[in-house]
Amino acid sequence: MEGLRGVAVLGGGAAGLAAAISAARAGASVAVVDRMPRLGRKILATGGGRCNLSNDNLSPAAFSSTEPELVAAVLDRSGNTEIQSFFRGLGLLLSADGGRVFPATNQAATVVKVLELEIRRLGIAVQLGFDTRTLDRRGDSFRLGAEDGRRLAARTVVLAAGGKSYPALGSDGSGFELAGRLGHRIIPPVPSAVPLLVKDKMCHALQGQKIKARTKAWVDGVETAEAGGELLFTAYGLSGPAVLDISEPISIALTRDGRKNVVLAADLVPFLSPGDLETEFSRRMKAGWPRQDLAIGILPEKFGPMISRLIPAGEDQNDAGAPALAAALKDKRFAVHGTRGWNEAEFTAGGVEAAEVVSPTLESKRCPGLFLAGEILDVQGPRGGFNLAWAWASGLIAGRSAAGFR
Repeated sequence: MEGLRGVAVLGGGAAGLAAAISAARAGASVAVVDRMPRLGRKILATGGGRCNLSNDNLSPAAFSSTEPELVAAVLDRSGNTEIQSFFRGLGLLLSADGGRVFPATNQAATVVKVLELEIRRLGIAVQLGFDTRTLDRRGDSFRLGAEDGRRLAARTVVLAAGGKSYPALGSDGSGFELAGRLGHRIIPPVPSAVPLLVKDKMCHALQGQKIKARTKAWVDGVETAEAGGELLFTAYGLSGPAVLDISEPISIALTRDGRKNVVLAADLVPFLSPGDLETEFSRRMKAGWPRQDLAIGILPEKFGPMISRLIPAGEDQNDAGAPALAAALKDKRFAVHGTRGWNEAEFTAGGVEAAEVVSPTLESKRCPGLFLAGEILDVQGPRGGFNLAWAWASGLIAGRSAAGFR
């Protein structure tokens, strides 16, 4: 076991690297441990490899949490302005795209590189392949034990081990187990921003087809979320931004709460009102258009065979089927029976109950000297750089707080 460190940061992702740099800048001797063979593996996959590192519309209202006041306190001290200043101070130029903030290079690898350079400049110790299995408080310090037998001691610890999404990139949920052993309540984590499993003939017939749509999540007859954007039909169900953006309440209902009546409603023709769509179908039917061609110019040709199935039997004469066809396309209901799971989820919903950390220092109320940051906390934001911004913001604060702990 090496000598006692001031701060040990468990996790080499966004929150962990921000915490390590922040703690070292505050004068602490810092060590970062991570189970992966290199730092920032998950950062490299964010934003489609571009690293959407923040959003100009960052605000507490964008997040859901058991403790919204904590989110507000953290972002008040370390919001979008501070995050961008942090990266500019590392030499990273930034650009905005529809409110989303990216490195000017459009490469996530650049973000990891400037963080690594600062880690090296500050003399922060890094131990890779350190799969932490034990984390114990002994007297006025902590002991970390890795699966391979390595040990580390520190006065304070920043637990930034991430959630459970993309486990191959390092987030395997082990941080929840460590926090739980130290007395924290864990809100059961579920996959979020995740494709959905649906058994529907339309999905099978249209697999690979993308369209613009408006979607709504319904749980036990109550609308819980709404989104718009691209919808992708797949062999297993539905994906695309319009699905990922409403998947959190669906995943919670199915996975955590065991609900059965969970439905995704899709407006497959969002650019026409129900009345206008019905009028257009009525005109085409009266003109004798073949059933399989009724949606030509409105929806991709691949929809042709499906259109016939949406017209009730006996209503294909003249325009009798127009109202039913328009209604079926404006409010197509898909029964959802599951998600694609952790390997395809972008985020984790759930984690250490946010009410169990001090605002705004992020120190554990259960275990003094332990600080928590990033996705391990029950704080979730939408896609678009919000969750990564939370990781930077909470990491910067947790690191400073850990360095100043007495």
